[in-house]
Amino acid sequence: MEKWLSAAEDKYNIDILFACEAGSRAWGTDDAESDYDVRFIFKHRDIKAYLSLERAKEVFDTEHPFDAHGWDIYKAFGLMIKSNPSMYEWAFSPIIYRDRGQFSVKLQRIVEEQFSPYKLFQHYRQLFIRNLKEAAKIEIITEKKQKLLIQAVRSYLIGKQILQADRLNGHFLFEGLFLLKEENDFTLFYRDLAEEKKSGRLIQDNYADLMIVRLEIEKEEMSAVAESLKNVNSSASALNEWLWELLGI
Repeated sequence: MEKWLSAAEDKYNIDILFACEAGSRAWGTDDAESDYDVRFIFKHRDIKAYLSLERAKEVFDTEHPFDAHGWDIYKAFGLMIKSNPSMYEWAFSPIIYRDRGQFSVKLQRIVEEQFSPYKLFQHYRQLFIRNLKEAAKIEIITEKKQKLLIQAVRSYLIGKQILQADRLNGHFLFEGLFLLKEENDFTLFYRDLAEEKKSGRLIQDNYADLMIVRLEIEKEEMSAVAESLKNVNSSASALNEWLWELLGI
């Protein structure tokens, strides 16, 4: 991976400050067919790229040899002000490929201290609702239905954690889903789904149908308490200081 990152830097004349895994490998639900989903944050090496009439390229995408997607620091920081869920997940990925100058440390601190719990909760709530609805449409268990249920239950558990915690805890995203102190039927269901997927098996139809019914009830209860969360934006001044530091100005 380091060789590929260095080659990408030279090819595009950029410095990759942070790179992580963002797909099933990060979530611990990968199987033999899973690819690598690399996500990264970069800056242009030539500062003139930020001082010209043409805007600096903000996004780089590749499909080979990895599914890689990168954001320029201006785009990434602009999305952080809006409490972007992808930035929330990238910051706490358990698989880090590049972390120049301990970039992740400051990233995690800003996310936990300044991101809006309300905005993040609404994102995971919508993911939960959409994936649960699509899974319920499929009558028998299939790989697609199992994948939809994994995404639905994961979003539900993250949403519940955001609702119940005093402050955002990004480490819950990946580690907490498998290390919860208080186990319940939903955390066990998620682990069962993950283990079956990793082993190339499918869960039982009656088990899936029972949990879908119970998750439908949870969906209504979650929606009722969402307004209690704080809706704030990250501080532009703090991000500006970091941006200038990274650009050396």
